[in-house]
Amino acid sequence: MHNEEKKVLSDHQEMYLKTIYTLIEDHKVARVKEIAEVLNVTKSSVSGALKSLSEKGLIKYEAYSYVDMTEKGQEMASMLLNKFDVFTDFLMSVLEVPEDVARENACRMEHVVDDEVMHKLIQFMEFCKSCEIQCWKDISDPSQLKLAKCCMKEEAEKE
Repeated sequence: MHNEEKKVLSDHQEMYLKTIYTLIEDHKVARVKEIAEVLNVTKSSVSGALKSLSEKGLIKYEAYSYVDMTEKGQEMASMLLNKFDVFTDFLMSVLEVPEDVARENACRMEHVVDDEVMHKLIQFMEFCKSCEIQCWKDISDPSQLKLAKCCMKEEAEKE
């Protein structure tokens, strides 16, 4: 990965972590059965993943009990969900992709994009949202984005 980053979790482990986080947020607890249903996997697959996530210090889990998250696990899951939201927003609002397609692709993208690229995408999205007339939609060459000062010109003209 870029900048010699080492990925701590596999894509599947990240999905488990996000699912656990979401279940706890929605239902106050996460159970093996619910995790299995959401991810469409067997309970034994969930148990194996939970053991691995527990060994990494991301969750607290004992067999036949609820799953709880550690602070480290919550931070990582929150970061993953934020990436998913940014990608979904980008695909829907900038590329005008239908929501179901955007969500499906965002789910894959969140696992491979490093922090540097994510930061740049967030900056781009902030630029897009600050541009009331969405001038960026008229730019066919991305290198021209730096020249797109239309929003600033428009503000200056108002004064």
